[in-house]
Amino acid sequence: GRVALIGGAGLVGRAVTTALLAQGREVVILDRASPSTPVAADARVRTVRCDLLDVDATRLAATFRQFQVQAVVHLAAMVNPPRDLAERATMRRLHEQGTATVCAAVVAAELRRLVLVSSATVYGAHADNPVPLEVEAPLRPGELPYAIDKAAQEAIARRAFAADGTSGRERERLSVVRPAIVYGPGAHNYLTEILRRARVGVGPWRAGILPALDGCRPPLQFVHVDDVAAVVVAALFAPKAGTFHAASDDWLGFDDVAAQAGLRVVSLPSRPIGVLLDAVLPHLPPAWRAPSSLLPYLQHPFVLSMARTKAALGVVPRHSAVDALRSILAATTR
Repeated sequence: GRVALIGGAGLVGRAVTTALLAQGREVVILDRASPSTPVAADARVRTVRCDLLDVDATRLAATFRQFQVQAVVHLAAMVNPPRDLAERATMRRLHEQGTATVCAAVVAAELRRLVLVSSATVYGAHADNPVPLEVEAPLRPGELPYAIDKAAQEAIARRAFAADGTSGRERERLSVVRPAIVYGPGAHNYLTEILRRARVGVGPWRAGILPALDGCRPPLQFVHVDDVAAVVVAALFAPKAGTFHAASDDWLGFDDVAAQAGLRVVSLPSRPIGVLLDAVLPHLPPAWRAPSSLLPYLQHPFVLSMARTKAALGVVPRHSAVDALRSILAATTR
């Protein structure tokens, strides 16, 4: 049967589609946008315009039945920070209402598996985070809107599939994949632009800087988009459902990241930077926004263990953290 990718036109969706096609499977991409070629040109890929804010579970389930879908990957998300309260409300509605719609449609169509793509940010960035985090670690998303919404998505999906252990059959229909910071060729969002802008250089720091906020220099972890796709596809067809990390098998020291990016580490106070970021955020394009709620992720660790993913799914990352980082730096011009 086919696999449906909700929000499949984006970076991760394209990589998952490519991985599924390599296994000889057929794909239905449901997205507001059209996927780029060559993925869209493949005869085994069907595309359906779908906005989760405008579709109900009944219609979505009917689409699943129409295309004989057997499993679903839920990727639809707003990654870039919202401009204002109205955009924040839309973001929350997409993540919460949209996830509830997808789950209800999967249940109604009696599909075999839903893979929800969440985020490592659900753990929050805290000084007492273990290095690395295992999947059993508590979810403490802090104040970053995207992290809050991803944690909410997981809770909504687990309730929808009775994933609290009350029904074994339902529990085996939901898997959650939590990726680290996803990089890859063509990645373009506020997490890539932070490094790209830093490399331009400002004032006396002509080589560009990586700020060590309040002197903090946490380890940082990245994952190549192709490794995320490998975990998602494995989770789709694994005999048992579960929660899995998608990350590099290693992580980088803060100074190592700076060296790879050609940046100078400079200690700066977090409070005035946070005030400045929040003041200018409403006036910036989406990929340039960095709210103060993001700063803890540059101060405290949130790196992931791949132990369960490797043991349960047999997936070993092909790319190191440096590989993932270089995949976007290579496209950066100073």
